Amino acid sequence: MRFVRYNAGSTGVGPVVDRRISNMRKIFAVAAATALTFAMSTTAFAAWKQDKTGQWRYMTSDSTWLTSQVTPDGYKVDVNGYWDGQPSTKAAQQASGNTKDQGESAVSQYRIGGTRIFKITDASFDEAANAYNVKVSLFDTAFKTSEEIQNIKKGDVIELPSVGKLTAENNASRGVIRTGRKTTKDGTYVKDSGYSVRLSDEAGNHYMLSGQRLRKVNADNSTSETILRPVATEIALTIPAYRTTVRVNGTSRYSSLKKIIENKMMFEATLSGSEVAELKDTVYNYDTTTTPVYSEDAAHGNLTNKDQY
Repeated sequence: MRFVRYNAGSTGVGPVVDRRISNMRKIFAVAAATALTFAMSTTAFAAWKQDKTGQWRYMTSDSTWLTSQVTPDGYKVDVNGYWDGQPSTKAAQQASGNTKDQGESAVSQYRIGGTRIFKITDASFDEAANAYNVKVSLFDTAFKTSEEIQNIKKGDVIELPSVGKLTAENNASRGVIRTGRKTTKDGTYVKDSGYSVRLSDEAGNHYMLSGQRLRKVNADNSTSETILRPVATEIALTIPAYRTTVRVNGTSRYSSLKKIIENKMMFEATLSGSEVAELKDTVYNYDTTTTPVYSEDAAHGNLTNKDQY
């Protein structure tokens, strides 16, 4: 309904229209106030309440409560609505590094310090469910926290899973990352990236350990790669066949879900229970950097063979 204000005249139309507008405004105001009061009264009951026996329930009104599910703040309640006494799954996710998952997942019990990486070890297709049933190994890009690395001194020997014993080449030091978001003397922004330390093994390979990852460079400097920390194996997950993979940043390469499964590749994922709710290709599928090592003679030989270029 559209109201038009007229100037008051002999017809008396103006005052009548004005009263209609005023009445409509009053009606809208009352309706809005009623809705707000209702919303406040319903959300006010969404809270924990302890009964006479000392047990806790998550109340949704003054006489109803949640049953047989996880509360919005991450606690499990049983069929009678009572808290099971266990810590919040949300708190556990935050502590374990699995915060991206939708509720408790198949890997919530594992602590992840860096980026969580899955690698397919076995797969089969369930036609009835239109989904892949896969077995995966779980990896973490981080081996130690920045606080743990801070205490490493030159000459210390540390042992890392799947890598072995490494010797520190220097005292751990705090690193920085320069970006262009804030102006300093050189026009860049300095951001603390935590502690890191240089390591080496008996074969002469070199490593850089930080709180985010472990990077290895072969003794002859021909290959560099990121080493992943093994966490668990034989984890069962389900991937719906219609799920598409999210393209990874930092590389032009891309692998479809079918390719990742057939080639038993790695991926990142958001989980809902044991189902993959979101699947992302990972740069670690394409991470190893190989630099061929040529002798001077070989280099000259290749340069003179123009048919190769």
